[in-house]
Amino acid sequence: MVSIESDRTTESGIARLSEREALKRLELLASVSRSLADALEDYRDALDDVAEACVPDFCDLLAVEVLDEGGEVSAAAYRVAPSCGLRVPGQWTPIAASCTPDRNAVLGFARPGEPAPLKAVREAINAESLIIAPITARGSTLGWLVLANGRHRRGFRSSALGVGTELSMRLGTAIQRVLLYRTTVASTREQSRTVRRLRRLAAAATNLAGAATPEAVLRVGCVDACVMHDANGAAARWWLSNGREITAMVGDVDPAVMDHALTSVAHGRAARGPGWAAAPLPCTDSSQHGALAIFASRELSVDEEFLLKSLASLIPVAFDRAIGTETAVLHEARLSAVLEASPIALITVRPNGTVASANEAGKRLFCWTGADSGFVLPGGIRPAMSELAVDVRRSGSVSDRAIGGEGFDLSVSGAPMPAIAEMDEQSVVFAISDLTERRHAERSLLQAQRLEAMGQIAGRVAHDFNNLLTVIVGYVDLLQRSVDAPRQHEMLTKIDQAASRAAALTQQMLGFTRRQLDTQVVIDWAVAVRSLESVLARLAGAGTTVSVETPPTEVKVRCDPSEMEQIILNLAINACDAMEGAGALSIQLEVLSGQDNAGMGLVPGWYGRLSVSDTGPGMSSDVLARCLEPFFTTKDRGQGSGLGLSTAYGLTVERGGLLSIDSAPGRGTAVHVLLPLVSDQAVSVQAEQIQAWPAGQRVSGRVLLVEDEPVLRELAERSLCEIGLEVVSAASAEPVLAQVEAWSGFDALITDLVLPGIGGAELAGRLRSAVPDLPVLYMTGYAERSSPHHHMVPGSRLLRKPFRADELCLVVAAMLEEAQGSKR
Repeated sequence: MVSIESDRTTESGIARLSEREALKRLELLASVSRSLADALEDYRDALDDVAEACVPDFCDLLAVEVLDEGGEVSAAAYRVAPSCGLRVPGQWTPIAASCTPDRNAVLGFARPGEPAPLKAVREAINAESLIIAPITARGSTLGWLVLANGRHRRGFRSSALGVGTELSMRLGTAIQRVLLYRTTVASTREQSRTVRRLRRLAAAATNLAGAATPEAVLRVGCVDACVMHDANGAAARWWLSNGREITAMVGDVDPAVMDHALTSVAHGRAARGPGWAAAPLPCTDSSQHGALAIFASRELSVDEEFLLKSLASLIPVAFDRAIGTETAVLHEARLSAVLEASPIALITVRPNGTVASANEAGKRLFCWTGADSGFVLPGGIRPAMSELAVDVRRSGSVSDRAIGGEGFDLSVSGAPMPAIAEMDEQSVVFAISDLTERRHAERSLLQAQRLEAMGQIAGRVAHDFNNLLTVIVGYVDLLQRSVDAPRQHEMLTKIDQAASRAAALTQQMLGFTRRQLDTQVVIDWAVAVRSLESVLARLAGAGTTVSVETPPTEVKVRCDPSEMEQIILNLAINACDAMEGAGALSIQLEVLSGQDNAGMGLVPGWYGRLSVSDTGPGMSSDVLARCLEPFFTTKDRGQGSGLGLSTAYGLTVERGGLLSIDSAPGRGTAVHVLLPLVSDQAVSVQAEQIQAWPAGQRVSGRVLLVEDEPVLRELAERSLCEIGLEVVSAASAEPVLAQVEAWSGFDALITDLVLPGIGGAELAGRLRSAVPDLPVLYMTGYAERSSPHHHMVPGSRLLRKPFRADELCLVVAAMLEEAQGSKR
């Protein structure tokens, strides 16, 4: 500790002192962070560690006042240095709430303007200085931190207030983390208890179904009641219409208390008393009735009472069947129907490990058909199921376990089948809940939410970016026509190349966000794959072998050639990068029938499947869970954009297909792309590449241009005017539609699809009502699913952004020439 006298030394001494204090405070905060980081289930020990770290190295007194559940303040940690000169009681009395009503951190230090409550507290404990900081987390005040120094020690400086505030913030974070952990643990335990009871109820139904006599039915019901409620004992009694009574009891039961409990159930209502609870055994015959009672040293919760009533409702069915009446046959059929309709798979396993029986849910779960005797558990889960069966037979009670393997993720509850005779087999019934689809759905939902969030952001950026790129490439084209200097022409070329790369990246963003326009182009997938074979060989390099297999017949799918090339190359590049120049790249295209793709969640029909496999290191589970996220990459900075897989995924799903990945560490990676086949259309003829506008060529006509982006509208207007057209422009559809007659004297309409207010498709439709033969050209970067691009007027053309000035001029000229030819 630095003495007060050292504060009056030379300037260099002060500088060294400040540096030492700063280091001490950093060490203090680091020590506090380490203590709080270990606090998970309880924060009280951590608070004591914080107090020990602060006193006396940083202050003479530290008190943490934490709000309890009732909103009252309790001193959760309190420490004071001995012989510090402070007057403090042995039991800390909370003071911070009265001194900081505005929840702001304060420093009291015997100076003018100090708040009266703060001054009173400081003087009451004889403190030289006092810091009070609120402990908050997520906008809630969890308590306060109080720090004080005695008069024999230098008071807190202003900078110490920051340390106190930082301490309070870290305390708040730790306390909040512990409270959230407690809440989560409590919720998880309650859910586990509920699931366990439901499984036991299903097991109890099976146990009761195996009881062959009335006495056995009641005895099994008592056993299940004890197991399900952790009771000391249970008893059941049935009063038959002929005056006969059948009674069964298990565990520690007082006969006198038992008689009182069972006879207290009247008029179909449950009853309870000191140490017992009873429920009626419902019966449709008013001449007979029954009761089930359990005996425990605690009060039953509402859920436990409901569970007792549910168990009691199962007993009469088994009881009636056991007495051999015709009603028993009906009840047995009802119980069997319940078991068969149960979503929980129920199977019975013999001591030798063979399956004795299974309900419909169990047969569906393991894909069993035919007779029960032919059922065999899958090899991946058979050892774990056998081990659970051994534990159940040994303990004689219900046992739960999570079992996984061979693609299964199961929650299994095993219960012993009651043996009526000594020669009966000691079989075990399993109640199995299949959590595989739920876990897969949870992961898929999380991944879909991430992709949707990124897609919304990237889609908006790509839409606006396409407008900017159109302006850039357009003005570059205009400048290149008027620039003769080689150096300037070279710089314009580089700008144009950069814009082209940006346009390609934008198309990738639109690909994974699934915001591109629908294509009606049909390609032969096999030809597309074979055409890239030489490119793939150069891409893979000399150290990688490339094999390509395609069917000899056409594999027709609806997809743009550029999109298909993007999918194949992205997957191949990822595979080659993973193998780092040495390995085997396999690309296989095959046709799947409806039976081959059953269970994949696809629309029934024929599909083509492209499989791109590598012999690389494979993916870990963490990487596999995130590999489809946009911009996620395991490559070094600058080596990849993280859009390859996400783009392939977006394009595949947009075309009604499915992309799946099989990968594991040390086993390589295989990416499968499935697309629906097209049978009723021929392969589309690809359009020729658009050429440059012929120098000196002129076109006459009057066109209406509607574009909300001012710079893009100016570029388009200038480009069209340069080829001889008269252009009238507008920023939105409203002024055009306000005076349709005034705007009707045009040879063509050029409009953006996405406009503020009324969209381009609706604008064209209304103008077509006034001028039926009006040629229409739409401009767009992408179209949202809710946009009206599916209702574009017949005979219209579409120009995607970014486009070049020459491209716009050629399309408009061709459109005008076609319109003039039709009028001749």
